[in-house]
This record gives sequence, C-alpha cells and structure tokens, in this order.
Amino acid sequence: MIIYDELKDKAVLITGGTQGIGEAICEAFTKQGSKVAINGRKLDDKVKKVLDRTGAFPAMGDISELGTGERIVKEVLDKYGKLDVLVANAAGMSMKPFLEQDEEEWWDQVKINLTGHIACIKAALPHMIEKGGGTIVIISSFFGTLGWNNASGYGASKSGLLTLGQYLAKEYDKYNINVGIIVPGVIRTPQLNIDAEDLGISYDEVCEMYAKEIAMGRLGKPEEIAEMVIFMSTENGGKAFSGRHVQVSGGEYRSTPYYVI
Repeated sequence: MIIYDELKDKAVLITGGTQGIGEAICEAFTKQGSKVAINGRKLDDKVKKVLDRTGAFPAMGDISELGTGERIVKEVLDKYGKLDVLVANAAGMSMKPFLEQDEEEWWDQVKINLTGHIACIKAALPHMIEKGGGTIVIISSFFGTLGWNNASGYGASKSGLLTLGQYLAKEYDKYNINVGIIVPGVIRTPQLNIDAEDLGISYDEVCEMYAKEIAMGRLGKPEEIAEMVIFMSTENGGKAFSGRHVQVSGGEYRSTPYYVI
C-alpha cells in the first residue's frame, strides 16, 4: 500500500467499519496514520478486537434509527475536533423475491443503506463546509447497477446511493468537497452468506460459483476496495473521481443471472 503523507492525522469516520470491507478500510487508514472512528451497531467482543488492533474510536449505533447519524458525527467531532473523511459503507441486505419480501424487511435495507447515510452526510457537510473542504466516499454495489435475483431492496438502495453521490459532488464542489462512489463487485466478505442461503448452497460453493464469472478468476478482496478508498481520500484522487463511480470488480460485468443449482 502507498503511504500518503497528506492523510496523516486526518479524521475519518467509517460506517459499518467493524467487519468485511469496512474493517479493511479502517486498517488501511490506520496504516496511513489517520485518526479513525468506526461505526457499528453494537460494541461486542469482535468489534473490541478491531478497536484493540487498530486503535480506532468506537462511534456505535444503528444508523437506520432517527438521530444516530447526527449523534455519531458529533462524537467524532468531539473526539478529534474535525472530520476530514466520511466513508459511507454500512450495509444491510436480505434476499427474497420482490412479492414475497415483507414490506418492513424491504424498507429496512433502504433505511440502513440509503436513508441512514443521508443522515450521516447531512450531519458532516456543515462542518466540512465551515473548515473549507472534505471528502465523502460512498460504497455502492454492482447490485445497484444491474438486475439481480431476489435483491430488489438492496439493489434499489445501493442505486440510490450511487445517484446521491453524483448529485452531492455537483452541489458541493464549490466548497472543495469531493464525493467519490465505489461500486464493488463480488467481494469475499461475510455478506456472501446471505447469497449462499438464498441459493441453498454453502459459502465456499457460492464463492466458487461467482469466481467463475470474474475475469481475474477470483473474488475481490476487501483490501482492494480499501486501497481505492484511500486514493479517493487524497487531494489528487478525490478531485479525479469526484462525482464518478468506479467499478472494482475484477472485470465482472454481468446481466441478470439465472443460476441452476
């Protein structure tokens, strides 16, 4: 990983920073010498191990709940005195056919993935404007760019995030605020357990199946997404990709799949 001197002592808040892609982003910023805060729903033993390993500050709470976004941003400002980078990474996912998914379950995904991050961003922007700039990196998903079986709520919310990032970049460019959007392909994280359950196969089997459709012949790694986040958080990277979405997918460009297991 390239070390950027400009990221040393930057204050960073990562939603969903306690596992998977978020945990990798936390570790990457820690290596940069940044002041990192991670958000997660609850402070359990696994999260404590991440905190012990990285020295990150816990900004805990469910961002789908009203007031949480504002509160955790305030906690970071109180802890570090500033917020330079907000990484909108937290995600909730469940898979069922559109007509079979309970309405509450469908909207829960929207509340976590989209509405919760809108609240975090609305809380962070006034501070970034006042201090003369900042960076927002939004983690969308390739599920938000194409059709997919049994993932309408997740896909709709991730598509909304992608569009939100494009509009924010246009609106807040005059304040020196960069907004980049990363569109991961299939990444080897615990979230793939949901795909495996939906398909009725094991985690290893779903990883093997997905890998066959990726040009590089394997699933993506959380660390690969983290490195893109780091670059987007630099001055050059932020300006280069503000308002644009970058696919980190290993050459994966699929239309709607119909798997036969």
